[in-house]
Amino acid sequence: MTRFSQLFIRAALALAILAMVAVCQADRELVFFSGNLDKVDAASWGTGTAQLTEEETYLEREVLEVETKGFYEGARLQLKTPAAMSAYLTDPEKSFLVIIVKVHQEEVKAPEGRTGPEGWGPGMGPAEGMPGPMPHEAMPPEPGVPPPGGLPPGGLRDPLAGPPPGHLDMPPDPGMHPPMPGEMPPGMPGEMPGMGMPGEMPGQAVQEAPPPMVTKLRALLVTDTGQLDSGAIDILHAEGALEDWYTMVIPLAHFAGEGKDPEAKLQDIALFGDADEKFWVATVKLVAEDAPLVADAGQQRIVKVDTPAQFEAKQQPGSARVQYCWDFDDWDGIAEDTLGQQVTWTFPEPGFYVVTLTVTDRTGRRLPQTARVDVKVEE
Repeated sequence: MTRFSQLFIRAALALAILAMVAVCQADRELVFFSGNLDKVDAASWGTGTAQLTEEETYLEREVLEVETKGFYEGARLQLKTPAAMSAYLTDPEKSFLVIIVKVHQEEVKAPEGRTGPEGWGPGMGPAEGMPGPMPHEAMPPEPGVPPPGGLPPGGLRDPLAGPPPGHLDMPPDPGMHPPMPGEMPPGMPGEMPGMGMPGEMPGQAVQEAPPPMVTKLRALLVTDTGQLDSGAIDILHAEGALEDWYTMVIPLAHFAGEGKDPEAKLQDIALFGDADEKFWVATVKLVAEDAPLVADAGQQRIVKVDTPAQFEAKQQPGSARVQYCWDFDDWDGIAEDTLGQQVTWTFPEPGFYVVTLTVTDRTGRRLPQTARVDVKVEE
């Protein structure tokens, strides 16, 4: 080997090392909780509670047990040292709040018929009662919840008092629907204690509601300039990590509120669930990636029953080594139905479906990303 060749190889290695250092500097990670309370104090928000527990563990580490009473009562992680947000809010499309969470699992059954409103089709937006294409859903207000006491400046406000200045009004949950003719919402006049619903004979047993289960998570970032609100995030649409632990990757670009000033300092992270129940948190961190993965499953569409339909994921920029995982029925959580950038699937029954695409980095260097697309299957 000539001296020139040796110098060329050394120069190439040096450039490769510099490139790796540049990537490491571009990707930033700020861990707030991962099994200990070195950087945060666990406190309550409203009547919720938060404490370390060994009842559940994640990778042999203690986790945080959160008791939530709904989207306004939960846990607060108080940062011992406020954290600068400039590395994350300068480019919120490439920055993410990552939460690894576990909830009580209940059997999820698909409603019969898979019926939906007529007139749904491409270009008309998500059908009523269908989840939208965003990775989080709008959070419905929770009337009747008293404001939590003793909140710091910028804390949650009384929902009955209206939204705070600059806070985005959130539309009703798209998964909710008005009562059908003949239905009576719980608590309406005519429901007498011990008497059952109208039309029932005295003494008949009233069907009990199913036990509460946390299915959605809400995160609130409290900075010295305002709040950043994630809205309601569907936990079962996140990537399964380990033994029913779900890794939730929430882009900061999807947070709404007043606290998006890049010069802001993060003071608190509040976590809430959508039921009167417990959930467990193994990790809470902020991550900024120079070249995040892209999850794009295409536009909503109409296909025919028992007819093969092709789905194609958007190509990744650069030379990222990724895996494309598709789930074609999200009623029972996200599973691996088939793999590939281009796949074909046949729907055996008509109705409305949510197809979920999860893109993961085979090397484990990038956060997984998820996209959802609504599909109507016709006869």
